[in-house]
Amino acid sequence: MKRIKQNSILAFFILCTSIITLQAQEKSTKLTNDLSNLIDKSNSFQDYKVIKKASITNFQASLNSYIKQEQSIQTNLENQINANNKEINALEKELKTIKNTNEKLAAEKANINFLGLSISKESYSITMWALFLGALAAAVILFLSFKRANKVTKESKTLLADLEEEYQNYRGVCVEREQSLRRQLFDEVKKSKDLKNVS
Repeated sequence: MKRIKQNSILAFFILCTSIITLQAQEKSTKLTNDLSNLIDKSNSFQDYKVIKKASITNFQASLNSYIKQEQSIQTNLENQINANNKEINALEKELKTIKNTNEKLAAEKANINFLGLSISKESYSITMWALFLGALAAAVILFLSFKRANKVTKESKTLLADLEEEYQNYRGVCVEREQSLRRQLFDEVKKSKDLKNVS
């Protein structure tokens, strides 16, 4: 952007200089023609040229006009050069300001404020992925632990149900045995009473 502005200012300066040079050449050609006319219209006297006062005064006025115009053109060019230099300096300062602002924005864009800390995007990304993968690993571990605990619980329930059934069966067998033993005892007690009574 700086080069474009400098190139455009330089092109403008060259254009102005060439236009002024063309005008100066035209004026110079006019002066040369006036001088040639003055010499041609002058009279000769013993190897000297005699020039009319009016002609020499006109030529002098034309020459003074040319000199004043050239001085004014030179002053204008110097003023224009100074103005261009001031503009170039102002543009350079503006460019420095823009570059500084751009660098600050690039630095701000490369960083993220997280919990009041300025962290680079790469560090933030790595941290977030690490946290995500850690949370995912913890979730997988908890899921597998839950699944294993659920399996153990189901097996324990099945085993408990089997044990309860076996206990109920054993209890039933024990009750039957106890009843049969009571009957036998009762029968034996009855036999023994019968034997005592008989004897």
